[in-house]
Amino acid sequence: MGAIADRFAQVRERAEFAYRSASRGGGEPRIVCVTKMQSLPNILEAINAGAAEIGENYLQEAVRKGVFALRQSHRVTIRYIGRLQSNKYNAILRNFDAVDSGDQKFLEHIHAVGGVRTDQARTFLLEVNTGEEVQKGGLTIAQIRELATGHSPWLQEIAGLMAVVPLQASTEMRSRMYENVHVLFEDLAEELGPSRVTTLSMGTSDDFEVAIEHGSNMIRVGTAIFGPRLPQQA
Repeated sequence: MGAIADRFAQVRERAEFAYRSASRGGGEPRIVCVTKMQSLPNILEAINAGAAEIGENYLQEAVRKGVFALRQSHRVTIRYIGRLQSNKYNAILRNFDAVDSGDQKFLEHIHAVGGVRTDQARTFLLEVNTGEEVQKGGLTIAQIRELATGHSPWLQEIAGLMAVVPLQASTEMRSRMYENVHVLFEDLAEELGPSRVTTLSMGTSDDFEVAIEHGSNMIRVGTAIFGPRLPQQA
């Protein structure tokens, strides 16, 4: 077993233990392998070790590396997790299976085109900017609650939430933020339908066990699987 496969197995074991410890019953959280700046051989090692979902931050990088061809020989879901630009909406929708970093403008676009779309992407998460950081995408919890109260029609397009917390946040702060997102997630599921709103993507290499404790059923892990990124990696 290679180093990446070994680390993936360790992450999976830790995630399963955290899931059981949180009294979530059987099953396990989904692991999205964050493959930004990773070579195709590294990605393939993770997939061969059992990874079923990968997350890319940049359309051009994903195209250059050839990650979309992986679907021809492997059962893998390719998720877009980076910042969205309106001039790349159509290309992202054509190539990716899911978009986890959805914002209001993007989801309004999805809702506007509705059933006429023939794109690859079918699953969309709304990004939550928990730290209210101006440099981050998404919406704050307060903004989402206000939009939900106003019954914004584009919210019907979401399958769940993706939370981003400030890098400098302490474990206590992260716990509080994740719990606030979890409450929002449950409220939206009740409002929009629990069969529709099913995915809560929270937690990264540094804190995925904390996130699982507070309701996450999808984690995004890069460094803990692939190791620290090196400048020359592509």
